[in-house]
Amino acid sequence: MRVSSWPKTPILLTLFLVLPISITAQWQKKPYSKWSEKEALSVLNDSPWGQTQTVTETSRMFDTGRRVDSSQNREAEIPQIKFRIRFFSAKPIRQAISRIIELKQKGELNPQLAGQLRALAAGEFPDYIVITVITEVADSGSLTASAASLLDRQTTALLKNETYLLVNGGQRVFLQEYQAPRKDGLGARFIFPRMVNGKPFILPESGEVLFNADLSGGPALKMRFKIKDMMFEEKLEY
Repeated sequence: MRVSSWPKTPILLTLFLVLPISITAQWQKKPYSKWSEKEALSVLNDSPWGQTQTVTETSRMFDTGRRVDSSQNREAEIPQIKFRIRFFSAKPIRQAISRIIELKQKGELNPQLAGQLRALAAGEFPDYIVITVITEVADSGSLTASAASLLDRQTTALLKNETYLLVNGGQRVFLQEYQAPRKDGLGARFIFPRMVNGKPFILPESGEVLFNADLSGGPALKMRFKIKDMMFEEKLEY
């Protein structure tokens, strides 16, 4: 199985997906077409559908060559990698991506791109749950390239036994397919079946869902999402 019907999105995505969040956005109170850039970034990186895991122990991933001197600022010397973990199959995430691309165009959005962005924002995922992961490093250099290559090196075979979604009660669904990052800036795709035993895997009464992925040669990604907070426009979005 391979999910190939991804909306075509420009490399422009790479201009914003690593920007930091510094405010609590009020995006819930307005349609996505009115979101500011900061509000859209808040949806991507600090919302019921998008969270950030920060990893400071990078020794097993890369030889960074850094050593912490006790006379220096220890926090500044320790390399940090942020993993942006997002439910791409959730409509708010795709709306946020569409909105930021629109804002980056500064009023020069051509009809073809406008149509692509509308399709991206409105698309449905009836068969799959898709989680994307993007790496971000505070300072540029070799660590940035190494962090990016970590996701490039992963495969379905390497990940499938230790990558899953887990809901309250212990039920889990394992990875169906992994897709390495492409040039569209969306990150690596972790694809899971949406239906299990004839019903949706995630239900409103499921409590919370844990995304677990033990990256080969890297850290274990573990992020919990509260399902009651994943309601959007009177629908459970994931």
